Amino acid sequence: EGMRVGVDRNKYQIHLPLPAKIDPTVTMMQVEEKPDVTYADVGGCKDQIEKLREVVETPLLHPERFVNLGIEPPKGVLLYGPPGTGKTLCARAVAN
Repeated sequence: EGMRVGVDRNKYQIHLPLPAKIDPTVTMMQVEEKPDVTYADVGGCKDQIEKLREVVETPLLHPERFVNLGIEPPKGVLLYGPPGTGKTLCARAVAN
């Protein structure tokens, strides 16, 4: 089953998972449908996808690796570049 997350568009933050209690920041968030884009849909970005999966998925799937090393997992990623290079498509694939 999927994890519910909140997106604060004003602060550009993703809250993992949604806080248990209802507070003003949660009520301002809107629930978005899961994107239907997969990594296979993103072409020509193999190295970038590999790095993205390492930074985003590893802390969620294997948090013990960070605990064992005594380091904090990354809290987010910044995708930058000129328009039309696949940033949004990559973000949708990660969200899926």
